[in-house]
Amino acid sequence: QKMLTIVPILATIFAAGQCGMPGGWQDADIHSEALLSALNYAVAQHNRGNQADAFLHKVVQIVSAQTQVVAGINYEIVVKLGRTNCQKGEANTDCTVYIDPAKARIYQCTFRVWSCPWLNDIHVTKKKCSKP
Repeated sequence: QKMLTIVPILATIFAAGQCGMPGGWQDADIHSEALLSALNYAVAQHNRGNQADAFLHKVVQIVSAQTQVVAGINYEIVVKLGRTNCQKGEANTDCTVYIDPAKARIYQCTFRVWSCPWLNDIHVTKKKCSKP
């Protein structure tokens, strides 16, 4: 009788350990279309809100990325951003980050983006950047 009770409990614990707990943070595929879409949205919002610089900033490196399933999906993405040769408000089709570190001003940002694709809704819920 006791063995029949313990086996399902152990199976549940083992499965949770393998798949992660619901609502917990999981490492994400940095090449995932959904993650890159959330990142592009966050960077666009960052550029829009960054009034101190007339130039657009672009992702140089994705440092880490995690997802969390909630009523939608949370993405927590740590990136390095650099200053590009494109000014805000211009037709920006081929923006590249400056090679000269003094001009590129590489810095790190953590973005948390909540997305609910089935409602076509997305928001940056957290942004923390180091100074360039």
